[in-house]
Amino acid sequence: MNQYPRPARSLQEVLVSGCDERIFTHSETGRNKYFLNPGQSEGLFQRGSCTCGTLTAGGLISANAFLSSYPRRLYESLLAEQAGRIRSLFSPEDEFDVFFGPSGSDMMYLPLLFQALLQPNKPIVNIVSCPEELGSGSKLAAEAKYYAEFNQFGERVPKDELLHPNLTARVDYLAARGDDGRIVDRKEVIRGIVAENPNAALIGNLVFGSKSGIVDDLDIVDEVDADVMWVVDMCQFRTDNALVHSLLKKGVMVMITGSKFFQAPPFCGALLVPRSWTEKLRQVADFTPVSYFHRLFSSYDFPANLPAMRAQLAPRENDGLRLRWHVALDEMEAYAQWPANESNALIRAWNLAISERLQSSPYFELMPDQSLTNDSILSFRVKVSGGYLNNAQLKTLFSELVNAQVTGLEGYTNVFIGQPVQYGERSFIRLAIGSYNVRKQLEKEKLDLTNDYRLVEILEEFTQKLFGA
Repeated sequence: MNQYPRPARSLQEVLVSGCDERIFTHSETGRNKYFLNPGQSEGLFQRGSCTCGTLTAGGLISANAFLSSYPRRLYESLLAEQAGRIRSLFSPEDEFDVFFGPSGSDMMYLPLLFQALLQPNKPIVNIVSCPEELGSGSKLAAEAKYYAEFNQFGERVPKDELLHPNLTARVDYLAARGDDGRIVDRKEVIRGIVAENPNAALIGNLVFGSKSGIVDDLDIVDEVDADVMWVVDMCQFRTDNALVHSLLKKGVMVMITGSKFFQAPPFCGALLVPRSWTEKLRQVADFTPVSYFHRLFSSYDFPANLPAMRAQLAPRENDGLRLRWHVALDEMEAYAQWPANESNALIRAWNLAISERLQSSPYFELMPDQSLTNDSILSFRVKVSGGYLNNAQLKTLFSELVNAQVTGLEGYTNVFIGQPVQYGERSFIRLAIGSYNVRKQLEKEKLDLTNDYRLVEILEEFTQKLFGA
């Protein structure tokens, strides 16, 4: 039931609720596993939006406004409002429903559920592109297993175990990069898997903007003549809305989050499902498989126009998720006020300038095929004594850097960058600019790279100090 008024909770309490243990903060440090306090951004120079964010100055205003009205709001009306705001970001012609969830990883479950409902007598084959560059829980979720130790309701769940013995999937993982770091063309492999499984319920999980900004060739959606449930992971959400519109028109589901490029605090996820699919779901005879997800989803996570699905789940509110989506939507709408050509040009200029600075350093080497990735993320390896730092060493560099107070930045005492990403036996780190960062630069009417250049210097200093370069 929608009950109000609700008990008052502090902003910090709400920010760290409503997701798995990734959102928890340590009692002694007040920081989460990414070494950030989601409610504190003062003094933080943020170039790690590809990993995690905090409340920006604008986000703090949005969050406080939300909390002041939330106790008096009907939860159902708030859901409808947020789903409507998501729809308004795209073409008004788009007919899709919004499924919510605590994170992008949770969105991986939903296509499995849909195929279990729509094709109950077929084995599920789940094709997953770039698994090493997705969220940490995505692989387990793709296998229909609990990916975390806690659910969005703060309850323990059995990590690594199947959600239900009647829900299983064969998963084909397609690596993002080869051993040399080059981006792999996955189209032909996908074609082969589809051709080899004519009697399976097929899910094709593609990526448009991985941890390092890799994009799949989405033309495969039109080129493959088979009954595939296509899903595009846009959880970084570093794309123009026109592409989302195009995919939805083709019947492709789109995963988004508000807590990467749009710099809301972690975590908030959504799956945009074209009405062509939800109309099929409305016709299902047996909705029992929905109950397999009762420890992961609330009935409120599913659209109101699917009452039979909702009836299998408990109506449990999640104020943390609603708060984070409110902050994200405020930022998305603010960013949309700037012409796309201006914001994209600034991101491109940032990319070119910082790429040049990284390439001039004896310690850094841009990842191969950087030009094939999103401009708002720069991925690079760290070189010491003729070799690259491995994943463990980069984790040390990352933790030492983001936990330290630094000097030489204008207006900041701390920095944040993208955490290491491992491929094979190698690893790289990232710098990423987010929407709020872009907007603040656009307001200056001049790209100011002073702090970005200083950040690269700080990275060099920490590399030298930690690894004796």
